[in-house]
Amino acid sequence: MEVSILAFIATALLILIPTIFLFIIFVTIVSQNN
Repeated sequence: MEVSILAFIATALLILIPTIFLFIIFVTIVSQNN
């Protein structure tokens, strides 16, 4: 169970970090266009 939980956390971070990074870039581009 511990290994699966760590794997789930690792995959969640690998998915969340790039999406948050791209979301910040998207917000900055939209704010610059406005």
